[in-house]
Parts: sequence; C-alpha cells; structure tokens
Amino acid sequence: MNIHKPRGFFILPTVLVVLLSISGLSSCTRFGEGSIKLPANPILSGGLGWAVVKDAYVRLKEGPSDSSRDIDHLRRGSVYRLDSRVFGSREPGSADAPPKPGEHLFWYGIESGSGKGWVREAELDIYGTQSQAERAATAYR
Repeated sequence: MNIHKPRGFFILPTVLVVLLSISGLSSCTRFGEGSIKLPANPILSGGLGWAVVKDAYVRLKEGPSDSSRDIDHLRRGSVYRLDSRVFGSREPGSADAPPKPGEHLFWYGIESGSGKGWVREAELDIYGTQSQAERAATAYR
C-alpha cells in the first residue's frame, strides 16, 4: 500500500530548522559599543579593594566631580585603600579632554594625608588586596 505524502511535507520542517538555527546564532552576539563593564561588587568581593595611582600627579577632588575643588595631589605609585565608589559622568567644562558622547565613569573615595577625597577611575589601577597593589606599585616607581 502506497501512502501519498503532501508535496511540501519534508520541505517545511527543514525550512523551520534552518530559520530557528539562524535566529539562535544571531542572538548570540557580544555586547555592543554602548555596554559598560562594571567593577566587582564590593558586597561579594569583600570590599572595594586597593588603588595604585598610575599618572604622575593626580588631583584629589573634594567631591566626585571634575568641577570640585582640588584638595591634594597624589603621586604615581602611591597605594590607597578604596572606601567608596560613585557612578557619574565627566563634566563638559572640565580642564581635561572633552567627554565623548555617553561617556560614564566611576569616582573612588580614598583617604589621604589631607583627608577624604575623590579620584576618577581612569587615573587608578584597582586591585583586590593590598599586597597585589603594593607589588604593582613598584612598576610605577
């Protein structure tokens, strides 16, 4: 006995499998240009960590803003314990290079000889432990 199968019986499942495969592969892309890489969560990692100043002289600001008053200067290779972090953006009127559209940055609070101040993340290298920061600082001195 011959069973008659409709003409598109095998084509339809094949087309569906191909379309689902293409759809699945196209959704597995990396984050685009607008993605933000966040640092470790201090609650999970046991603290914000330690920072090494990587530029020759870094301004310690009174607040987490480019327009805040300078309270001290930090030298390259100095190690500081990080005690706070805030998310902000560079202000258009800053003395540094103008911000790129959508540029965001973190400011880290540290304690220096002049008191508590704020430094931009871009001017620091961040480490999980004091010993890691001390070892890394020798390369800057």
